[in-house]
Amino acid sequence: MNKSTNIPTQIDYDGLWKRLILAFFDKFLEFFLPGLLLEVDLSKAPEFLEQELLTIMPKQTAKGRMSLDKLLKFWTKDGLHKHIFVHIEVQSSREAGFTERTFKYFYRIYDREGKLITTIAIYTHDDVPEPHDRFVYEYQGTKLTYEFNTFLVRDADEKELEASDNVFALVILACKYANHTKNDVELRRKFKLKLFRLAIDRGYSRKQIEALLSFIDFVVYLPPELNQALKVEFKKEKQKEKKNMEKDYVISPTFDEIFFELIDEKFAYLKEATEELKKVAEEQRKVAEEQRKASVRKLLKINVVPIEDVAEIIGISIEEVLKIKSEMDAQN
Repeated sequence: MNKSTNIPTQIDYDGLWKRLILAFFDKFLEFFLPGLLLEVDLSKAPEFLEQELLTIMPKQTAKGRMSLDKLLKFWTKDGLHKHIFVHIEVQSSREAGFTERTFKYFYRIYDREGKLITTIAIYTHDDVPEPHDRFVYEYQGTKLTYEFNTFLVRDADEKELEASDNVFALVILACKYANHTKNDVELRRKFKLKLFRLAIDRGYSRKQIEALLSFIDFVVYLPPELNQALKVEFKKEKQKEKKNMEKDYVISPTFDEIFFELIDEKFAYLKEATEELKKVAEEQRKVAEEQRKASVRKLLKINVVPIEDVAEIIGISIEEVLKIKSEMDAQN
């Protein structure tokens, strides 16, 4: 099958990684820089120093590059040092002079921002340069070696990644599968479906699932018609699971529509929606009117479905939906 699996250049690669890091910053540290977990205050989200990075290396941070440069500021626990700066580099292709550029980042961050700095370079491609973890300068008796942390997707063990409960194991697995299937679109489709299953079954929050599945959908790219076919296959799987669930829970047709509309739209929230479905089942046995109101509230809270579509899905008028929305706004 001669279908292109090349990633579209208009996709925001930088934004996808940033979204993941922000949603799972504790898991990022746990997976890539576990030693920092003892020093970082995880109760505070890290700060992305976008403007500072533009000032430090303006020519290196242009949009459209298939790589990621991020500078994060974490707060410390001990109070001896207020901040820790983490420089993250994600390389999806070989870049000439990369290790030298990483060194330049370091000394400029050191000079401008602070003393506690660490760097992690994540090589998501297979063509890894040597040396990949250091920059060495030597001239007439003067020598400098700058070493930094690295992670090579090429060398990651597939079975260990599948067994890990860390979300970045699935991120790395997605990169690994993308590398292995550049010329085999059918195998890529199977791997992508496998990643979707793993992501849904981990029990992450809706926000986390959306960030993860958006990343997978981009990195393990499929042509539009094949991607749509994969969605249909995935939906059929979940329909079968739902039928098995109906043996133990009473589920109304109204909520059935809501449940599968969410799958069609996002591929996300499936795990969370299933749990919500079980809770609502008890309410469904009480009063049909309250059930419709609960359905409307649920869709309005998701905040991705237009009010007109909410009315059509639930089978009530737009005026009734607006009335329920007004009640919710009044409570807030």
